[in-house]
Amino acid sequence: MVEKFNFETINIEIPERNNNSHKGDFGRVAVLGGSEGMGGAAILSSEASLFSGAGLTHLYTHSTNVEAGLQRNPEIMSLGINSNFEIPNNIDVLVCGPGLKNDDWSENVFNKVFTNNDINTIVLDAGALNFLHKSFIEYSRLKSEIILTPHPGEASKLLDVSIEEIQEDRCSAAIKIAEKYHANVILKGNGTIVCSKKNLELYQCAEGGPELSSGGTGDVLAGVIGALIAQNVKPIDSCLLAVAVHSRAGKLFKEEIGEIGLNASNLIKRIRDLLNK
Repeated sequence: MVEKFNFETINIEIPERNNNSHKGDFGRVAVLGGSEGMGGAAILSSEASLFSGAGLTHLYTHSTNVEAGLQRNPEIMSLGINSNFEIPNNIDVLVCGPGLKNDDWSENVFNKVFTNNDINTIVLDAGALNFLHKSFIEYSRLKSEIILTPHPGEASKLLDVSIEEIQEDRCSAAIKIAEKYHANVILKGNGTIVCSKKNLELYQCAEGGPELSSGGTGDVLAGVIGALIAQNVKPIDSCLLAVAVHSRAGKLFKEEIGEIGLNASNLIKRIRDLLNK
């Protein structure tokens, strides 16, 4: 059975902030991605984390992207990385994949993800998913909570089936991915499906449409998920709230302006506004 949800019905809240709060109380998110020429995706994902309430956000990216990252968001700690890079132990949530290409630098970045067992939650998106289906990781032995956010094309690679097969039964596809990779799954698209690793419970977002069909919106979603988890929202609840607020932001744009021209930067600001209501 699939439970439908939207921004009103999910009844999930970010824990209230008290007057003595400091940045360390709201978690530390790291975005790992942005190969050469693809920095925008990782920058947008880290910005979404910042605007969605993470206490500290790091951007680990190709050295050619650092200047652009700092110019856009000096609040985000941006670092150019090479093959000697190691993920710090103090990261609460790692978002890996935005802006990763099928190249050696990106593959090296992906291989760093599972070398640190102290990270509580790992969100794998975009390019990371293309490496995931080729890896030999024993997912059932991982200590970290894993969240996968494929679109239908990425889902087809994860299951080694056609996109048509994914779209014919999206619920079944989400369950199969969750089982195979021992992960919570967000299968993006019209009627986004969320599948919980625990009990394989299924949820379907009742909002969201073609207004969200533009470059960078998926990178934004990954950053929002990371920020919510960093603020002590449970992983599956973070998936549901992130999808709901992401879709509602798109719906509001459609109602105010139309289906054409919603960019990821504008989406981030709309999400921040909704999370503060």
